[in-house]
Amino acid sequence: MSGTSKLFQDIDSQYGDKISTMSEESKMLVGLPYLANTEHLIRARVKARRLQNEYNKTQPTSVLDDTTSGAALAEGQNLMSEDRKRLLSQLLELPPSQVAKVEIEPPLYVDYGTNIKPEGAFYANYNTTILDCSEVRLGDGVLFGPNVSIYCGTHSVSVKERKQGLERSLPVSIGRDTWVGGGTIIMAGVSIGKGCTIGAGSVVTKNIPDWSVAAGTPCKVMRTLTEQERA
Repeated sequence: MSGTSKLFQDIDSQYGDKISTMSEESKMLVGLPYLANTEHLIRARVKARRLQNEYNKTQPTSVLDDTTSGAALAEGQNLMSEDRKRLLSQLLELPPSQVAKVEIEPPLYVDYGTNIKPEGAFYANYNTTILDCSEVRLGDGVLFGPNVSIYCGTHSVSVKERKQGLERSLPVSIGRDTWVGGGTIIMAGVSIGKGCTIGAGSVVTKNIPDWSVAAGTPCKVMRTLTEQERA
């Protein structure tokens, strides 16, 4: 039995006879089998699609013109225009103050948006995909290269379960000051520690401890940062 299958089995056992009283969204957020095509979840995804489509059409800050001084250019490097900040606040359902240090280059793709939890400064380059059927926690100072994908959503290996239309999901967390290289895929249930570097093109299927330099498919720890390299 794989680690994920064992985790799902443990979750099923933990909730037992409570499952029948839970909403599909509640099941989704704790890793139980759930039906994604209920009215509430469909409406939530449609709302997210509309907001992300608006976000992806926005223009960057308007400071970049031929007459702008060097100092103003340096100050305006943050490409989050007021439209982008407003739409991101709505998409993540977070107050503007909580997304003030978040920079995400369009295009951005999400399932719900509301389960993405930045804990401070966060930068993501082009074409970020976050399937946030579960909580995605992003520590202060996390950086994404282009084409990074986080897949919280998954399916059971049981064909019977899939034919019933059931899906599964597990949370993902990334610790502070971690850099995720371009083209990396982070799978459901993964926790990446603080101060890590994940090499471009990696597929992260298991937890990565603090201060690790890791890469590969599947992603493996190559070395641990020395005390002098940590902050």
